[in-house]
Amino acid sequence: MFPAAVTAWALVIAGLAYYSYRTDDATVRDQRTLEQAMPVAESAFAAVLARAAAGPGNGGPRPVISFGAPRIEPGCRVTSARDGAELTRRATVYLAPEDSTALVDWMAGDDALPHGFRIWLGKDSFRVDAGEFIGLRGVVEEPGVLRIALTTGCRPVEGELPAIEEQRPDPASAGLAEGVLASLGAQGARQSASVLACPGGGTLTTTIVAGPAARAPVLAETLTGRADRVLVDEDDRFAFHLTGAEGVAVEVTDGEVEVAATTSCG
Repeated sequence: MFPAAVTAWALVIAGLAYYSYRTDDATVRDQRTLEQAMPVAESAFAAVLARAAAGPGNGGPRPVISFGAPRIEPGCRVTSARDGAELTRRATVYLAPEDSTALVDWMAGDDALPHGFRIWLGKDSFRVDAGEFIGLRGVVEEPGVLRIALTTGCRPVEGELPAIEEQRPDPASAGLAEGVLASLGAQGARQSASVLACPGGGTLTTTIVAGPAARAPVLAETLTGRADRVLVDEDDRFAFHLTGAEGVAVEVTDGEVEVAATTSCG
């Protein structure tokens, strides 16, 4: 009877371990597959961007946010003998240059982020631990421009890579972005959209239209008349607010012009 009892007890322990693996909080990254980590990553990205989009709280103009779709990059190593994949997301926050440091501090204000998130501030940067080994980092690249990146780290994948649902561009935002692009002497060659559910309701959306320009556009000369409030004014970068909740950001890189039209959570 004794061996049978030992076997039965071993089966109980194995069953509890499997249940814990499936239901308890992860204690190491490879306890959660990439597919299991994706909803947590989506919520964390939305929470951080919603906070950034609300502005530094000093009564000035709210920032303009531009963000792309998630990217899944296979080929990393979970362990020396196990391949995996990593999900990343990136966003750019455009704001008045004098508000850059204030926005970093704003990210750590009272009730700024969901319970359980941890945040560390640097002089011009912040790091967020969203739990489940999902991290975000924000860095002020230059006054008026904050870059935010999220990563799940390398995760195991069961079967095929998770699918990324393609978002359809909002017609009004796409029309706005195409109009800005045309005014700069470029025609849209590609179009994309990204949508995040805001923690307090509503959505944060970015519609991007991009294409080559026949000549180097003079951003301020062309766009200032369209703006209700200009946030960033540089030779290769221009961000402004229209009347209402929508903001527009323009970046010029290697002859291509990218226009992002974004609506905020509010």
